[in-house]
Amino acid sequence: MIPGSRTQPVVTNQSMVLFNSAAGVDGIVYSNTVNTPVVGPVLSLLKSTDKLHASLGDTLVYTITASNNGNTDALLTVFDILPEGVSFISNSVLRDGVPLPGATPSSGIPLGSIAPQNQVSIAFQVVIISLPSSLVLQNKALGRFSFSTPEGRIVKGDLFSNSVQVSLRSYQLSTSLSASTPTSFIGDVVTYTLRLTNEGNSLLTQINAIISIPDGAVFIPGSVIAGGIYNPDSDPLQGILLGSLETNLSVDITFRVRVTEIPPSSSLTNSAVVTYSVDEDPITIESNNAVISLVQAGVTISKKVDHVTAAPGDNLRYELTVTNNGNLAVNAVLTDAIPSGTLFVWDSVLLNGVLQKGARPAEGIQLGTLRGGTTAVVVFQVSIPAAINIHEIAAVQNHASVQYTFVLPDGRTVRQTSRSNTVTTLVVTPVISLVVHAKPTIVEAGERVQCWISLTNNGNWPAEISLNRLTPEKCFLDPNSIVIDGVPNPQSSFTGTLPLGIVNAASMVNIHYFIQVSEQVMGRFLRGSVNAQYSFNMDGRNYSGESQSNSFVLTVDEISE
Repeated sequence: MIPGSRTQPVVTNQSMVLFNSAAGVDGIVYSNTVNTPVVGPVLSLLKSTDKLHASLGDTLVYTITASNNGNTDALLTVFDILPEGVSFISNSVLRDGVPLPGATPSSGIPLGSIAPQNQVSIAFQVVIISLPSSLVLQNKALGRFSFSTPEGRIVKGDLFSNSVQVSLRSYQLSTSLSASTPTSFIGDVVTYTLRLTNEGNSLLTQINAIISIPDGAVFIPGSVIAGGIYNPDSDPLQGILLGSLETNLSVDITFRVRVTEIPPSSSLTNSAVVTYSVDEDPITIESNNAVISLVQAGVTISKKVDHVTAAPGDNLRYELTVTNNGNLAVNAVLTDAIPSGTLFVWDSVLLNGVLQKGARPAEGIQLGTLRGGTTAVVVFQVSIPAAINIHEIAAVQNHASVQYTFVLPDGRTVRQTSRSNTVTTLVVTPVISLVVHAKPTIVEAGERVQCWISLTNNGNWPAEISLNRLTPEKCFLDPNSIVIDGVPNPQSSFTGTLPLGIVNAASMVNIHYFIQVSEQVMGRFLRGSVNAQYSFNMDGRNYSGESQSNSFVLTVDEISE
């Protein structure tokens, strides 16, 4: 039973006989009634497609629905010979939504047994690979079925679906937007290429392409090349006019962008919108999205020093922390030029707490491989020479850099440099100078002599100062004669040391006093100089030092008898 056949479940039959007797009598005789049940499937195939109009390169989905309106199960296999210009997409067959791997329409798609009053649907995909001269895709499906009768006979048959027709457009502009690399990073230059191909049978005119610039990148002016011709004034966002394109020809548009930042999506995504005309009819199409994954090595370096102020003779301890905040492993080398005016302390380099014997920051310290999220800590020391001139070097400034390389997934090796913050240490110290002179310089035994001392703090830090050795040998100081900056300052319990208290930076103290030459002086020359002892405190650290004045000579005149 197939569509259009009778669907009565029973066929009823009875015979009759017409006769004439010898006596001339006509008559009718009826047989018994015979009832024959009618069994069999009533099958139909309905074919459809998801598009009625398509272009070259489009994908079509064919759907075939088989229905059994009979009263017997039937085994059904569907065959579909595809029309010219399309190609079957492998493993695209679905039966009631379930994939049928390996099944093809040309070799037959088994639908299995279809019970009465049930239906089964199959779907498969094809892609349009060429345009037939008729510009029409038309075909229908063939079903081959079989079923068993109650007495055991096998009945076979064929049926066809309705015919499905898809109209094809005679024009087709294909677009393909691609990037020079699938992976990029901040600072990289990426080249985009938009390829336009006329795959139809008609001339395409007034072609204009507008290409977006992805977030995280900036267009490099003057980088547009269209059809092999430089277009220095063109801007992809404003549109690039190409004119016309003959059939079966392609044209490329290229331009470059520079990656400036990593957007929240961690990728660069853009596309193109192309407009063109066919017989004066405008058409607009969109390209695919070009997606570039962004990686971030993200190596940072921070530096700190243990003293923000220091005195000559101090050591400075520098600590550098190198962190890979990115998602790629890097090979890193740290370089730190020793600050001007300081001396590197040999064998003071520690890498993650391990001594790096012989390592010198100025020549580079190998940090090895830093994986994403890991940190390396480098420590080293420098010394501030005691003889440093604070007027020439008032501060020690220093910064470091780390040069690192990493390999992108596309195979490129990238080298980048990160620089640390600058740390500054002020070099402070008092610089004490003494100038002393006496009058008269030619004396007799027992004579009084005036002395003047000028003490100056030429440094940049205050100091507490005291003076000693105020008199030459065989001379005695008059403690009540001491005058400091014009103010009498007698010392009732003078022990040989004169305290001056705190002398600020850039300050001067003048001291005046009398000494007396001993009556028992021996020799003709009395040599003297003054010593200043000073101390100061800085950030809880105590320092001390001393300064020596110039020498002066008293000549003792012998008394003749």
